[in-house]
Amino acid sequence: MIEIRIPKEIKNYREKLFFGLTLRQCICAGAALLICVPLYIFGNKFLPQEAVSWAVILIAAPLMFAGFFRYNDMQFEQFAVEFFYHYFTPQKRVYSYEPIFMEFRNAYLSDELKAEIEAKGSRSDMRKYLRKAVKRKNG
Repeated sequence: MIEIRIPKEIKNYREKLFFGLTLRQCICAGAALLICVPLYIFGNKFLPQEAVSWAVILIAAPLMFAGFFRYNDMQFEQFAVEFFYHYFTPQKRVYSYEPIFMEFRNAYLSDELKAEIEAKGSRSDMRKYLRKAVKRKNG
């Protein structure tokens, strides 16, 4: 029976082209091969084989790393920009102080304010009622 793998999250889907590699991985692997194979073949004429082998490794490793690297849904270039921005540029930090229980304090104060407004409203109504009663009695 044929089994199809379906990712749980649609964002994790990556279209595969050759040998289970994505287009990005294929391009980076192809670039590494195009650079390193001729270097290894023709580099033996100018340098010892051990030096050429190290040169091939040091050239191919970053290319392959750039193709296969993913961190928090960021490609290598995006991650590198964020990394350098975070560590090598001055950060803007704003100082603001908010006490831990400020929400509770604001709620308490608003409740007190409402109670005071209601009390003033009822007092003024009571005063008006008393004034009218006094006028009726006197008048």
